[in-house]
Amino acid sequence: MEAVTLADLPAPVREAVARQTGPVLAVSPIAAGHNSPLSVRLETALGPLFVKGLPDTSPGRVATQRREYEISRHLHGLGPRARWQIRASGWHLVAFDYLNDARHADYRPESADLASIATLLQKVARLPIPEGVDLRRAEQRLSAYGTREQLQHVAGRTLLHTDLNPHNVLLTQDGTAHLVDWGWATLGARWLDAAAWGIWLVASGHTPSAAHAWAARVPAYRAPAPAARHAYAAMAMAMWEDIAEASHAPWVSRVRDAAGAWAAATS
Repeated sequence: MEAVTLADLPAPVREAVARQTGPVLAVSPIAAGHNSPLSVRLETALGPLFVKGLPDTSPGRVATQRREYEISRHLHGLGPRARWQIRASGWHLVAFDYLNDARHADYRPESADLASIATLLQKVARLPIPEGVDLRRAEQRLSAYGTREQLQHVAGRTLLHTDLNPHNVLLTQDGTAHLVDWGWATLGARWLDAAAWGIWLVASGHTPSAAHAWAARVPAYRAPAPAARHAYAAMAMAMWEDIAEASHAPWVSRVRDAAGAWAAATS
């Protein structure tokens, strides 16, 4: 979908934004890590905001964006605070605090970010389930890739992020890690986010054993039986193979290969 900026939106949408922010002092496009046609930083008298938006012609994506907004109201400092959402003239917009001087996480083996991310995932695993938010379950999300027995291993009542790509982890100057883009939030076994992170670590240059050691820094990851971790790894491999069939993006192939290596090494 072609990128747009605030000036491209219908006047009623711009007016609805102004009612939330007051005068918009400056608008800067943001390209990296976001899939919405509107993805901008707004400078306002109340401070900077990250705003993204979708047309109502994409109801499934709008539902995902609404879920992201609703969950971000309950993150207790583990992600940027959600500020407002609006629907006007066929558009749905959400706004979050903009993290000044934040950068995307570095997952490479030599990175100093990894300990902060492990700490972040420990805190995420303890988040309460937000009331009134429509959340799918891990066994639903993975149902096309596993047997009934395998799917039982991933069931649970923990709020999961599930999309641990490094663009979704921001680190501020003090080294604090924050999780953004909660649109794929899911209910499932407490250890699944750490396992998903392990696959991304392999895709970023770690050996499977080194990635496993980092995942094990999250106490929840050490709790399940080996059969449970292996079941998830096998399903994740099948899922990424499916994704790779529909995408020629180099990063997708890299994560698919990493998921295969992770599954082969997981027991």
